[in-house]
Amino acid sequence: MRSTMNWELIFYISLFVYIFVYIMGRRNLMRTIWKRNHQLRIALDRAEESDRMKSAFIRSMSHEIRTPLNAINGFSQVLCLNGMDLSEHERMELEQRISTNVEIITVIINELLELAHGESIVVEQERTPMRVNEVCKNVLNLAKASQRKDLMFSFESELPDDYIINSNPNIVTEILNKVLNNAVKFTEEGGITLGCRLHEFNLQITVTDTGIGIPVDKFDEVFENFVKLNEYSEGVGLGLPISRRLAEALHGKLYIDRTYYEGTRFVLELPIKPLEE
Repeated sequence: MRSTMNWELIFYISLFVYIFVYIMGRRNLMRTIWKRNHQLRIALDRAEESDRMKSAFIRSMSHEIRTPLNAINGFSQVLCLNGMDLSEHERMELEQRISTNVEIITVIINELLELAHGESIVVEQERTPMRVNEVCKNVLNLAKASQRKDLMFSFESELPDDYIINSNPNIVTEILNKVLNNAVKFTEEGGITLGCRLHEFNLQITVTDTGIGIPVDKFDEVFENFVKLNEYSEGVGLGLPISRRLAEALHGKLYIDRTYYEGTRFVLELPIKPLEE
């Protein structure tokens, strides 16, 4: 009798162990399946996003390149047309329009080349003494000279003109050029202010405009490749993404000031590197 009970006990224990192992194995299998499904969903979402970005890129390129090319072709034909009697003023205006459209294409190609240079932009770690106010004034004067609107430009700095930091002035200039061009593009009246100040252990260079502004929920999106909040505006949506990568390569950052509501204020924040003796 005792032997029979022992065998029954062994049977039930074995059955319990088998069921337990089966359940745990099944549970682990389901976890693996859920994990794989999650990974597949992420991969599918990335593929769909990549396909969406590719389609958006093709549409944008088709419009952004064809438009100035068609303009160049049309204006060139007018200039070269036999028997076309043009005044000197009309000829100069056509030449200016051709030059403007060539410049648009050049900017697009340069930005594409910068993007193709690598998703992770690496800036040579060369640092030279940089006069902050001087660099900012030069960039602002260039933006002012190249604008075709009646905007007011101003420079406000809390730093003395002889204030110097170790940085890469060429890269800082490139960042500010792109941000200022973006400000000019979306500002129809009012003005743009370039400012400098020290904040904690960083240099802050701000570009403030009185333009149409950017919705708060789009503050991060505008720094993504090929994102254009206005699909009819010039450009392919690479200026701000490239600028942010360049700022990060200088161990700084580029962001939008969330406390400003009269337009848009971009902040370029750079670490202050002490001058080597």
